[in-house]
Amino acid sequence: MSLSIRMTLLFVSALTGTARAVPLQNTKAPFTADVPVGWEQRPYPNGLPGITVLAPGTPPPAVLQLFFAPYQSKGNDAAALKEFIGGVEGSLTGGGLATLKRVSERPRTVGGVKGSERLYDLTLKANGAVVRLQYWYGVSKHNMLSVQFTTGPAATAAQRGAFDKTLGSLKLK
Repeated sequence: MSLSIRMTLLFVSALTGTARAVPLQNTKAPFTADVPVGWEQRPYPNGLPGITVLAPGTPPPAVLQLFFAPYQSKGNDAAALKEFIGGVEGSLTGGGLATLKRVSERPRTVGGVKGSERLYDLTLKANGAVVRLQYWYGVSKHNMLSVQFTTGPAATAAQRGAFDKTLGSLKLK
């Protein structure tokens, strides 16, 4: 099973109440953001730069991932953003182990960075399970950025609100 599929399955995780928030603990990130109280903050998988935030539960019904990769640009670079999104979308199918359907997309500016918000359904070919993926992608002057929110059927409406609340609190350092 590919890493993307394993990560997606892992991140069909739990988001609990989102009324209160706490700051991210990763001080190396080029941004600050608030995440729900009670969610576990972990390093991004495979030593990549970023933060994974898991809602309580086994398996978690929702997972929030904040990723950054050093990249020099003039900022709000449309060509780099398109290439970045294409690379991420291409990796999500796990070499044919899943199908990806884009449900919606819209422009969205976060922390002063123009980006794209996209909603996907990822269907695993092995068992037909469908996972909802919500992404925001952006390119700042110094980083490629993405915020991924993965939810499974057990996620509550309150948990689903964590994506917008986290994006609303995100600020570049």
